[in-house]
Amino acid sequence: MLENGMVAGYGYAESLQAPRKIGNCNYKYCSEELYEGEGFEFDGYLYCSTGCIGEHLVEENAAVDLSA
Repeated sequence: MLENGMVAGYGYAESLQAPRKIGNCNYKYCSEELYEGEGFEFDGYLYCSTGCIGEHLVEENAAVDLSA
């Protein structure tokens, strides 16, 4: 009988690790936790989405919302 290596536990090249938290979204109305491989960095700050970056820039008068 053949064993499935993934089920038996010897099929993984490395052990599974919990993701490492790198910070929180800088947008004042969000503060979502960000982990390695997630989010965006803009001007030295972390954001969870391009939406949060855009909203922050509009509030800081660094960008103009033409859809308003």
